[in-house]
Amino acid sequence: MKGGEWVQVLSLVEIMATLDGEGGVEGLPFMPEMARYCGGHFRISAVMHKICGGGKGMREIRGTPLLLLDELRCDGFDHGGCSRLCTLLWKGAWLKPAAVSISGRAEEPGKMDAVWHFPAGTGGGTYSCQATRLSLATTPLSLVRKLKMAMDDVAAGEWSFMAFLKLFVRWVACRVRWLSGLILGKGKGKKPTPTEILALQPGEWVWTKSVKEIARSLDGHNKNRGLDFSVYMEPFCGKKYRVKARVGNFIHERTGKMTELKNTVILEGVSCGGDTTSGICRRAECLYWREIWLQRE
Repeated sequence: MKGGEWVQVLSLVEIMATLDGEGGVEGLPFMPEMARYCGGHFRISAVMHKICGGGKGMREIRGTPLLLLDELRCDGFDHGGCSRLCTLLWKGAWLKPAAVSISGRAEEPGKMDAVWHFPAGTGGGTYSCQATRLSLATTPLSLVRKLKMAMDDVAAGEWSFMAFLKLFVRWVACRVRWLSGLILGKGKGKKPTPTEILALQPGEWVWTKSVKEIARSLDGHNKNRGLDFSVYMEPFCGKKYRVKARVGNFIHERTGKMTELKNTVILEGVSCGGDTTSGICRRAECLYWREIWLQRE
């Protein structure tokens, strides 16, 4: 299967037949939130051989590649109302070539109750989902392998060598800045970083503040009350966006625990660009914005 091709999601019964005892294929679980798309026709927006998540840095996909379909995201309904809005990841075993290119969904969500028997939680308030089990669906990359994958992206025309070189320089600068903060003890022993309550709601328009303004709300580790302001957010600063959703409770990828975020929102059309020194990740995860980093229009 290739990017741009139309596929049809198999029926839930057919997908169930592909799953192992843990409810997945090659370590990647099929989640109940995905059942509503069974029978639907969608376009493959990306074919992924590597991905950020499941551990430190970029990791290689185990077995067959992961596929992204259009803009399908998890609504967290069956996982305690998690509001991460993660991009749904698909295996080719759950899809087939579409006879017609008509986008939409088909199967009734009610059919889920009749056959699904894989729990969304693992007990003790811990959840299991694609994000928490991504480490099982991927393997770590050596430095040599990372560089090779980055060069493969250059060769494939995903980006230019100059773009890669600029990114590498920026990465080195960020590491130096971060390490200098640790060495100098920057951000330690100070009062908690500031907060602001705007009570923003989906549909409202906001302006993102400049990097310089946002920096005043961060500690020595580029965090505001534990939430990172990443380099992937800088291109979106000083621009106007609409609020897509508020972030309340979300499942922590490493622990599986439900975590609370206050005064934080997701913006429409704003997601991680995925340009790394190991190549490009197409996961396009949502970026979380503290309200203190925004201002109403």
